[in-house]
Amino acid sequence: MSGAETMAYVGIAAGPSGPCLASTGGSPAAHLERLISRTPENAPIVILVHGYRYDPGRRTADPQRHIYAFRDVQSCRKIRSWPLGLGFSRHGFETGLCIGFGWPARLPHVETLLRRGRTGFSQVYADAARHGAGLARLIDMIHRVAPQRRVEILAHSLGARVALSALPLVARAPGRIILLGAAEYQSAALSALGAIRTTERPEIYNVTARFNDLYDAMFETFAPKRAPGDRALGQGLGQTAENWLDIQIDRPDVTAWINERGIPLHRARARFCHWSFYTRGGALDVYEAILRRRPGWDIETLRMAPCFRLQDSRWSHLRPWRSPSSELQEIDAAQGLREA
Repeated sequence: MSGAETMAYVGIAAGPSGPCLASTGGSPAAHLERLISRTPENAPIVILVHGYRYDPGRRTADPQRHIYAFRDVQSCRKIRSWPLGLGFSRHGFETGLCIGFGWPARLPHVETLLRRGRTGFSQVYADAARHGAGLARLIDMIHRVAPQRRVEILAHSLGARVALSALPLVARAPGRIILLGAAEYQSAALSALGAIRTTERPEIYNVTARFNDLYDAMFETFAPKRAPGDRALGQGLGQTAENWLDIQIDRPDVTAWINERGIPLHRARARFCHWSFYTRGGALDVYEAILRRRPGWDIETLRMAPCFRLQDSRWSHLRPWRSPSSELQEIDAAQGLREA
């Protein structure tokens, strides 16, 4: 048995002819079948999907060496190990199988503008939908070798567009999908939901935050809109949809609710940060609880909590009376009300 087959992790790259093993470029089907056979039935299979500026074809930007690695890169505050944060063990199949999906999400702005008539970000945004087809093929590949197993997804930024673009193409939908700071429009998400052709519907947790407002505004500036007035998913889906829940992770009452359930979610320190969705202390523990289907972390239960029904308006955290100390006081007050 090779060393790769003793690891409860596999890196996948979006190749020109479909998903391939990041390490060798070969087909991942047989390798996935062997790894899944060693994974207990009650353990999760989770696919990770990174966002903008990563590229498996560049050593310095390879997600397998950064957020997908089983170590935190101490020299960079933007990098935390997603597999470790989600409770996976490098060699322990009892914690589940983690799959890191890499796709080329990095292009130079000026050169791309001159050659293709759009900025690098706009081109990567367009490419993300195409790589959704590759992700769909990976999901179908897993379900072919393990038809009874559920597949879960964690996606950040433009990775959310990749994940949503895969939904109309899969033969069987994923179980739970967590979108972090989704770089996608409400209309595109609604279109993807409406085009799902499977009888089973995925549960989608759209994690938003006011500390991402600047990046949502930049996204709306540079990513081509489907229609005038279209908004980023950072303001929520914009309407009620079955099996979709918007979670504003930096609301004080949401933080208090999560802390009461035994997860020490820290206060978000940065006013603007696109990476706090996973670098913030306790955030990955929240997503672990959802992906591992811990009791009380399903959409139906979460909807019963009033704090998950609200989305603050964009830029509201910049009001002068909302200082960091006042946010701490709001968290303490919310916890006190529940203890009363």
